[in-house]
Amino acid sequence: MGKKGEIAWNILILVAAVGAVVVLAAAPGLAVALKALDPNPRKAKLKFNRTLDALVRDGKVIHNSGRYTLTSKGTLELDRRRFEHYQFPTPKKWDGKWRVICFDIPEKNKRVRRVVHQKLVELEFYRLQDSVFVTPQPCGEFLKLAQQAFFLKKYLRGMVVTQLDDEQVLLSHFHLKR
Repeated sequence: MGKKGEIAWNILILVAAVGAVVVLAAAPGLAVALKALDPNPRKAKLKFNRTLDALVRDGKVIHNSGRYTLTSKGTLELDRRRFEHYQFPTPKKWDGKWRVICFDIPEKNKRVRRVVHQKLVELEFYRLQDSVFVTPQPCGEFLKLAQQAFFLKKYLRGMVVTQLDDEQVLLSHFHLKR
């Protein structure tokens, strides 16, 4: 993602976190964020405002009476970017449970199916069958994020299981012991 994409991503996070940004200059930490855009404060503010205006034009943020709020399109963009950047938190001791994600995404959504599949591979899920992936990591947050970002509630399911047949393969793959 380019510099402009990063600026837009950060603005979406800011607007979502604050709910509605009234006066951007008063937002906590904005001065530090602007310095990260450009050491020259005037140029940084210009970049910030240009990106914010682009988000308004794209329908991701609404500007009304000096307030900026996220639209449903902006929320969807934010969910998709969170999905794209998702990483598991540092694991604690394994609780002995397997997390299984199954999906049956229709052919008409094959781009989304490919994105979800690639993310599962990136997160090092073990492919048990074509559309069945397993991990020892708690992944409820990931599952919810994928369902929201791509409207997959009907097609993407998760379960927590305590036992799987031939689990030795999984234990070996994830370097775990029972």
